[in-house]
Amino acid sequence: MVDLRAGLLATALVVTLAGCSDSTGNDEPTGRATSVSPAPVRTDRDPIVKRFPRLGDFVEAHWQAASAGGGSRSSVPGPTDTRIEALVVLRPDTLATTLKEYEWQPAPPDWDAPLSAELRPFLPNGGTWQVSEQFTKDVRTAQYNGTAYLDAGSGTVFLRVIDS
Repeated sequence: MVDLRAGLLATALVVTLAGCSDSTGNDEPTGRATSVSPAPVRTDRDPIVKRFPRLGDFVEAHWQAASAGGGSRSSVPGPTDTRIEALVVLRPDTLATTLKEYEWQPAPPDWDAPLSAELRPFLPNGGTWQVSEQFTKDVRTAQYNGTAYLDAGSGTVFLRVIDS
């Protein structure tokens, strides 16, 4: 009886291991590998206005949204975190109000907007970036975590957030 159980266990183990092995014997991709292309740069206003109403009125926006951890398996069920990077140019009157309403500090001297290559052409040249903890908190709302910086010279807000 013991030999029969040991034989069945050994057979089950061999079948299980055989199912895990690669029967092709080569290192070629199985066809399941995918490449991730960058998210398109968007200029539509409504998604930004809807998500970040405290930005106020703005002239233009260039932004991208992508699933956080874009290289991960997309077949895993469940909610997906979305990362948003945006450059939003405020209207002059909105900029003036924003500068008055918040306490601003210079961005760290070595700070550079961590933008995708696709958004970088829309970054103002030679910006003097500032940060306000309260502005960031107000703009990103309770749904998002991340940062917001403002270049007062161009009226551009850099926003990089992920929904929580």
